[in-house]
Parts: sequence; C-alpha cells; structure tokens
Amino acid sequence: MPGTKSKAVFDRTVARWLEVKDKEFYYITTMADEEKASADTTLTCFRGYADCVEGAVEKGVLVAGGVYEPGAVRNTSAMAQAYEMGRNV
Repeated sequence: MPGTKSKAVFDRTVARWLEVKDKEFYYITTMADEEKASADTTLTCFRGYADCVEGAVEKGVLVAGGVYEPGAVRNTSAMAQAYEMGRNV
C-alpha cells in the first residue's frame, strides 16, 4: 500500500492536475523490507499519477530497502544515489 507521503502528493495536486504540465518525475522510496519488488505498488501509483500529467517524463527511480529506523538511510549507497540524482536536476 502506498505510504502517506504519496497520498499527500495526490491529495494536494489532484484538484489542479490539469495545471501541472511538462514535469520531470524522480521517484525515491524507502522501506524496511529488503525486497525491491515491495516498492512496486507505490511506484505504480506514482506512475499512474504521472500518466495523467501532460508532458511528464520519468527521470529516475531509487528504492532503498532495509531502512526502517529514522536515519538508517544515512551513509548508505542509496543516500549517495539520491544526492547524485538531485545534483543532476
């Protein structure tokens, strides 16, 4: 099930989704589970939203597993990848 963060994105933009155009989408997900496929439903929801955005382009996907505790993602390869992804925006 998608998390509350993705729901917040949908709730805040759905009323104005026709005004959102030509956006680049970067998907970064974290989860306690180590199995990357566990993020598939969340990514499917994000991609479903992007499919409704005229001119949407998926630019990057990052799934960080095994990061349950707050701060657990720090000093992981996922954090470095997220940093690089952001630098290239």
